[in-house]
Amino acid sequence: MRPWAAVLALWLMLRAAAGQVPTLPGIRDKTFIKECVQVHNDFRSKVQPPASNMRYMTWDAALARTARAWAKRCLFEHNIYLSKERQCHPNFTSIGENLWVGSHQAFTVTNAIKLWYDEVSSYNFTTQECTKVCGHYTQVVWDHSHKIGCAVTYCKEVAGIPDAANFVCNYSPSGNFPRKPYIQGKSCSNCEKGDTCENNLCRNPRRDRVIYYPRWHPPWEFNTECDGACITVILLRALLMFLTPVAVYYVKKLCTSLNMST
Repeated sequence: MRPWAAVLALWLMLRAAAGQVPTLPGIRDKTFIKECVQVHNDFRSKVQPPASNMRYMTWDAALARTARAWAKRCLFEHNIYLSKERQCHPNFTSIGENLWVGSHQAFTVTNAIKLWYDEVSSYNFTTQECTKVCGHYTQVVWDHSHKIGCAVTYCKEVAGIPDAANFVCNYSPSGNFPRKPYIQGKSCSNCEKGDTCENNLCRNPRRDRVIYYPRWHPPWEFNTECDGACITVILLRALLMFLTPVAVYYVKKLCTSLNMST
């Protein structure tokens, strides 16, 4: 096979590999981060009855990495490491989780979180009774939860759904303890000392500070299979390994020709 034909074949393989996996936002995507935080805070600010002590949520990079690591496993099950110390966050030990799975074409951050929040129709705040499923709703509006990290990954199949988007959000401190999700009352009337009120939510510069934890990753995170990105990297390496000797050959040939001409 001629060099140009081999390069063309590898290029076509790269394009095919890259096209196998639909594009979904990563955990560093600013638009994705903004939507995850904003939608949660919008729902938290509008709870009924009103909350007197609802905290404002901000992004947490470590929680997002944990969400991504678990979402990549393509399981519609809760993370088995959540209750294990230092396995899901370098500082927080209390971590909650919400899961959504559906067709990747149908996925939007807003619709997924709204589906969780809509469980409010099955929840009686006064009696704390739930007629169906309410745990996703109560976590979304849990008063003490103020850090969030989410991730979405493509899966060939999850819970019987082909070509799925697997969306995971982790929260800290976690919710869903045996009490009401927040204290009823006039908005921000029960915020902590040093807090300010913004859009019916309690804010605090110390609590809201965004930390990136650049050297931390879940200790149990690993890839069990080679996805499209992995295949692309392998093919790129093969392409470079092939092109290097070809380039060396032509450089030597060029240098020889130059020497002969002089």
